[in-house]
Amino acid sequence: MVEKREKTVSYRKAEWFIPNPASIHLAMCVKDAAATCSTVSDREIPRDSQSLRLASIKDDTEGGFYLHIVVDTPGESASVVPTHKKTSAQELRVSTAPPPTNMDFMDGDAFVYLRRNDVCICTTALTDSTVRYYLSELFRKAKIRQDSTKFELMKVSNLNKIALIHHQGVREIELNSTIYKATADYNRRTGQPLGILSAIAHEMKAVLGIPHDANEDALRVSLTLTVDKRRRGIALGEKRLEELAVATLKNTSDDDDFVIVTKNGQKISRTELFMRSKVKVDGFGKSIDHDKAWKELRVFYDALADAGALEA
Repeated sequence: MVEKREKTVSYRKAEWFIPNPASIHLAMCVKDAAATCSTVSDREIPRDSQSLRLASIKDDTEGGFYLHIVVDTPGESASVVPTHKKTSAQELRVSTAPPPTNMDFMDGDAFVYLRRNDVCICTTALTDSTVRYYLSELFRKAKIRQDSTKFELMKVSNLNKIALIHHQGVREIELNSTIYKATADYNRRTGQPLGILSAIAHEMKAVLGIPHDANEDALRVSLTLTVDKRRRGIALGEKRLEELAVATLKNTSDDDDFVIVTKNGQKISRTELFMRSKVKVDGFGKSIDHDKAWKELRVFYDALADAGALEA
């Protein structure tokens, strides 16, 4: 039976640092580069002692592309551990073994689904920056438009967070603050919706007899709101938790510190939307099955698109 591996799929958006970013998108550059560099050899990119290659590329009918990027170090041996077990042995001697003939050991790989500037990624032993490096160097090698390398794969802050909350629901809300900051926040928000932590801090100061104290005291308050599944009224509780999450986003200020976790595991803070999900994919050696990885990336992309989260 094939072993399932838990992997993380994440979302990034390609942002262009050129005078007219509307004139370009990542999928366009991939299409043009693949037309010029049509073979695996054409698509090989060196980096220090490593070799980066686009092992596989497939398009779809919606203008998207599935990519499989692999990284290896040509000729590098791998560390190996002997299999024989001597009951009297007090240690094992680790050694090295060369790769098979006409093969190299893989250092890591990345599976990607991208459409326009939306990029979904699942990696093994690689970082997102490696994906960005490979694509930019491939565009440079293919000699497509000169500004095709002037992009970054960014964590997003401007997706439609409220649409995502309404579509996926809310698992929990975590609010954090120092008592000092929350008290100052209470005093500042005259005539504005009052934050929960601000109200708690105000009441705690009142209990201590110092409701207007403005001294920093290093006390910290954290509050996690979730629905108790053991109780009646789950649907009502979930509805109110969702309403509170939306209110938190609408009434946020620059100093607010909170994390909203949706039922699908997406994490939303004031400044960022940590778009990621855990999936189970069939293992394939040290990597995963590429068709099933691509399928999970597409499911992840479709869930974000269906939620309206990609419309920013």
